[in-house]
Amino acid sequence: MNDRVLVTGFKPFLGETINPSEVLLEEIRKDFAVSKNVDTLVLPVSFGKAFAVLEEQLNKKSYRYVFLLGQAGDRDKVCFERVGLNWIETQKPDEDGFTPQQGPIAAQEAPALFSRLPLSEWSDALRAQGLPVKVSLSAGGYVCNQVYFKALQKLQSETGAGVVFIHVPYLPEQVQNKAPGTPFLDLETQKKTLYSVLNRYVK
Repeated sequence: MNDRVLVTGFKPFLGETINPSEVLLEEIRKDFAVSKNVDTLVLPVSFGKAFAVLEEQLNKKSYRYVFLLGQAGDRDKVCFERVGLNWIETQKPDEDGFTPQQGPIAAQEAPALFSRLPLSEWSDALRAQGLPVKVSLSAGGYVCNQVYFKALQKLQSETGAGVVFIHVPYLPEQVQNKAPGTPFLDLETQKKTLYSVLNRYVK
């Protein structure tokens, strides 16, 4: 396997006009243009389509590392998700207007899959640099977690690729009309944090 890296993000959803994960992909495309080993991919916020779009890309190219980015509006730190749960649980519809029933993603499969990447090591190193990061237990019960679980299931079993889901906070412009105290994190800090991880693996 080569050292090619894939970074994904999501389109805006639930009434938002931007998604910080998509904005970060735009920055990556500019700043890592000198590297031929980094690909980016924007996913729809759709239970029926998101993993299909990702899987199509994974079937085209072989990746050593896959970094899945998504927005978490209740977070004030960049969060490395340790576990992909084999479970869907949400009251929020996806971009297709579909709200799934609560239940497992894949019947008869493991209840959860763990990232094999050194998330605690990353977190310790980045916090020592003063960056706002933490390891979070799971990616929740929405589309992001469904994609994470399926990606772990496919890649860790088939190719041994390193996979992690990284949740990022709102950007400042997203909270202007939200309740006072809604957490956010500026783009430059989000970039610095993410790039500190990517630069470990981009050749």
